[in-house]
Amino acid sequence: MVHVDETGKVTFVFWHGTESPVFVVGDFCHWQKDHLPMRRVSEREWTLMLRLPPGTYEFRYYSNGEWYTDFAAFGVTRNSFHDFNSVLRVPKVQPVVPERPQVRMRRPVGERLAVPA
Repeated sequence: MVHVDETGKVTFVFWHGTESPVFVVGDFCHWQKDHLPMRRVSEREWTLMLRLPPGTYEFRYYSNGEWYTDFAAFGVTRNSFHDFNSVLRVPKVQPVVPERPQVRMRRPVGERLAVPA
């Protein structure tokens, strides 16, 4: 499973009971098998969070010499090995503009408020 939030952050989630490390591999890392390791969060769940530029990407999970397709992604496409790559779409997002803090004026210590007469 893969999720893209409103800021463009991508979260990959892979469920598999392997003891071997799991990697996200795709065209965004030039298909390097050991470049993006996932973190094990439970006995069968692995995750990785990334920020990627807007675009459409292909990826797969890799562990212990085996490739895994994420059929819960944004679709799949046939690769040159007659297998399936998962598709990831990262939309262009508007940058989040932080709210300007409210400025409160304070009276200097000992200064009295002017009271109209």
